Amino acid sequence: MRHAVAAIAVTGFLALLAGPVPAQVRPQEVFQRQEFLERAIRERMERDMPADQDALVEWGGFYIPSYTFYDDDDIDGGHAHLTEQDLRLWTQIQLDQVHRIFARMRLDYQDYAAGDAQGFRQHDLEGPNLEIGYYELDLTAAAQKYWGQQWPVRILGRGGRQYIEVGRGIALGEILDAGWFQVETADWTFMGFAGRNIESTDNLDLSAPGYSRSRRTFYGGEFRWTAIDRHEPYAFFVIQRDWSEEKPDVPNQDWRYDSQYVGVGSRGSLASRVRYELESLWECGESFSHLQIGDGDPVRGYAFNAQVDWYVDHPVNPVLTGEYGYASGDGDRQRATTAFLGNTPGTDDHAFQGFGFVNSGLALGARFTNLQFVRVGGQVTAYEDKKKAGRVDVGMDYYWLFKTDKDGPISDFRATDTSGDVGQEVDVFLEWRIFSDLSWSIRYGRFFPGQAYADRQPRDYLFTGLNISF
Repeated sequence: MRHAVAAIAVTGFLALLAGPVPAQVRPQEVFQRQEFLERAIRERMERDMPADQDALVEWGGFYIPSYTFYDDDDIDGGHAHLTEQDLRLWTQIQLDQVHRIFARMRLDYQDYAAGDAQGFRQHDLEGPNLEIGYYELDLTAAAQKYWGQQWPVRILGRGGRQYIEVGRGIALGEILDAGWFQVETADWTFMGFAGRNIESTDNLDLSAPGYSRSRRTFYGGEFRWTAIDRHEPYAFFVIQRDWSEEKPDVPNQDWRYDSQYVGVGSRGSLASRVRYELESLWECGESFSHLQIGDGDPVRGYAFNAQVDWYVDHPVNPVLTGEYGYASGDGDRQRATTAFLGNTPGTDDHAFQGFGFVNSGLALGARFTNLQFVRVGGQVTAYEDKKKAGRVDVGMDYYWLFKTDKDGPISDFRATDTSGDVGQEVDVFLEWRIFSDLSWSIRYGRFFPGQAYADRQPRDYLFTGLNISF
């Protein structure tokens, strides 16, 4: 992961008890912001992919130069500047609408301003790496084309490196090396998968030695009922197993975290121009508490998320949005997402921890644990003329953020005071799709800390970049 910006400080006494602790641990908002931007880029790339054809060999790419500015008190001057050059090249081969091979490579170069890298590389080249690469087979189309058989269901199979998401992507939304299949009928769809994360992925627990690598396996399935008019209820399960190696040089702490998730939800229309999505999910499993080895403690977490979008009938196409998110927390934790300085030994761990993403604000960027928020916002298409200057979309979101358990921590370790008031945030964005293969976007967020923070100074985050496809 990128944007290394700060360290978690721990007392010398606790360090002596637990053994060596990494000196450099990056705060959780780094990963949340990166996932927010990655999702926006991924959605754009998916929109620009060519349509299916009987025989097709295609290639192309995306070049994304960008600039990022953010506030951080641990950096001299109180803020950092980062420029990034992101190149992604892809190719796909399709044959007979039966076989599909897709691969996408990524090469990324990051350049921090002098003094902003905080002990990490000021200039860093990552790649070229295989970001996505899989083979997909449409078994139903193969049966019809090659053997003249008509199947009552459509069956797809896929193997390789791919993005796997269940539900709204809260329990799981990651790139995995996985096998995947889907069965579709007129009334229902079932998806199943089994895979492992990319080993170079940062560990969920940033206190663990070697946190820049992790070994986890994921298994799961999702059932969607499509026979109901205007509504699509679903249910899913995900099993996650942590195979990270134990650290013999730290004998008094185990960092493993095993979890299972069961969720139910629905998406659809409440009216002709009103769309909704909602999801409830329950987490159980085993986690290791502060200075604990041997047997871990039970995990008992819960999360909920609901969103409503109103597509207003107006020439500038307004979309008004309301969202509520809830993730359980644990009042006796010292850190929200770590084993070291985490849960109190001998107690249930009530902090929800997922392997997906919920947008809790660009500047705050807290993980979805011990957090609840209300978001209201909207966007309009301020300009659209494809023959002249393309399309301009602008929008704004406002957040009210609270702790679920006021005695427990959130992932931003600076919220140290015992208060449920996390703060408020305003995010604005502008996207100008100048041509079909060129767009420019700018996103800005300002977080206003609440009473949970000793430092109440607002924090800013700015991202701007081009997206050039070819």
